[in-house]
Order: sequence, then structure tokens, then C-alpha cells
Amino acid sequence: MIPKKIGTIQVDLDGIWPYLEYYGYESDVNPDLAFETSIPRFLELFKKYEVKATFFLNGKDAEVPEKQRLVNEIISAGHEIANHTYSHRLGLRKLSKLEKLREIERGEENIIKITGRKPVGFKAPGYDIDVETMELLANRGYIYDSSIISTPVYPIIMKLNQIIFGGVKRTHGPKISWLFGNNNIYHPSSKKEWKKGNLDLLELPCSVIPIFKLPFHMTFITKLGFGYFKFGYNLISICSNYINYEFHAMDLSDEISDKRLPRLKSLEKRKKLCEKVIKKISEDYEIVTSEELANNYLRKNGN
Repeated sequence: MIPKKIGTIQVDLDGIWPYLEYYGYESDVNPDLAFETSIPRFLELFKKYEVKATFFLNGKDAEVPEKQRLVNEIISAGHEIANHTYSHRLGLRKLSKLEKLREIERGEENIIKITGRKPVGFKAPGYDIDVETMELLANRGYIYDSSIISTPVYPIIMKLNQIIFGGVKRTHGPKISWLFGNNNIYHPSSKKEWKKGNLDLLELPCSVIPIFKLPFHMTFITKLGFGYFKFGYNLISICSNYINYEFHAMDLSDEISDKRLPRLKSLEKRKKLCEKVIKKISEDYEIVTSEELANNYLRKNGN
């Protein structure tokens, strides 16, 4: 029997408040229907398909008792908690070095209070990473970052959102140069975050559709359908050594009635799609936490 390729599934735990801030509105961190209703559904599906996933947590959410309880359920089920900064501040790479460090540290500190251990993984809000932030992570002992997504589509999407919703600011997101980036695990360069180099940090890029460099995570499958997933999945299976599949809390959230936010597809449709995606990936890949994936890579490659 041919051994399965290894892969990871990630969930960005962005509740309602980061989305409202993205569209230019102020919002309280709690209550948060997206955070509260999505986690039990993810845990149920991951248990059903024997998946160990990685959840990226914002430090602000870790201060809310109701959310702490849900994070503890994630940990009890054997999943990983990784750092998504403290305040999900967009435009991270435009901040000063000290401001970047504080966002990392505050998120880290709040995660430690719940989990009892320091996170080893990081993802920048809005995929907004740069070399300076990567160096800060390496200096703090992080094993991996997972912020690179090598697609040129996001600047177009942000411009459209700006036109349609008005409040969106183009302060963040993947750089056009990332189009030339990698779809497999690598050590980043100390000059260009998307190039291979020798930083003491691994990059686990979010998988995109090879050749076409199109986004592949669940947000796009929800909009474009399972046929789009199959098209991208088949190319990734042929062209990439691994898969890093990304979900967001909104993918399995109750329907949100806030008119300031784009309307979600029905929960029933989203649940069916998410289950089909998780089922397919778990059949073909050995799915482990991103920490385990990174450590496995380091063991095999001797660095």
C-alpha cells in the first residue's frame, strides 16, 4: 500500500468582530455567534473523520470566559492552538517592529493562560506577513508561520469589497510578488518572505491551486461549489507534496443577521460542503496538526 501524503487542516477562529472591523465598523468581542456556534460543529466533524486540526486564536477572544470554555474543548479533543495575534489588526507588516512584537506577545500570553504552553505556530491576519515579522517569530522560538498564500487574487477581491461595501481599507493582504511563491513547505529567505532561504522558521503556505494560483480555501468553495474544490484538489494532489487546507469560523457559523456583513449561504449548505471537503481530504492524506507537520518535516530534512 502506498503511504498517504501528510497534510494539515487549519481553522482561523475569526468571529464576528474582526469582520465588522474589516468593513469599517467598531464591534465588541462578545457576544459572538460565529465563534460560539462554529467550534462545536468543527469538533464534531473532526472527530467523525479522525482529524487533528490547528485552530488560530486571537488573543482578545482568549480573554472572554465563554470563549475560553470552547478553547478548552478544542484542546481536550487533541487539537492545536496557534497564535493569530492579539487584536487581529490588519496591516500588520506596516506596523513598527515594536508594535508587531506586542501583537505577537499579547496573543501568546493569553493563549498560555488557557493552554499552559507557548504556541509554536503563527498566522498573520489577512495573510499580512513580512520578513521582519518572521524574524520576530524565529527569535521567540516559533517553529512555523502559515501566512503565505501565493495568489494574485486578493488585491482584486479587496478592491471589489471597497467598491461594494465602502469601509474596506486596502491595508493588508498577500503581495503580488507572492505569485512566484511556493506551494510546499520551506524555510523563508531573510530578504524575501516568499523565497526559500535559511531563516530558523518554517513556512507552511496555505495551499492554492497549482499553475493557476487561485485561492482554494473554504471561503471560495462555499461561493464556487464542490466542482471548484475537485478541480483544485486534483491539481494539488499531482503537483504538491502536501496540503494545508484552511477554514474560517464563519464557514460553520449560524446564519448572521447583521446587515453590515455579507450574507452567508444557508447553514445546511455550508455544513454539507464542509463535510464533503473534510471527508475527501482525510481519505487521501494523513491529517495532523500543523505543529506535528512542521516537526515531521524538520526530522526528515535534518534542520
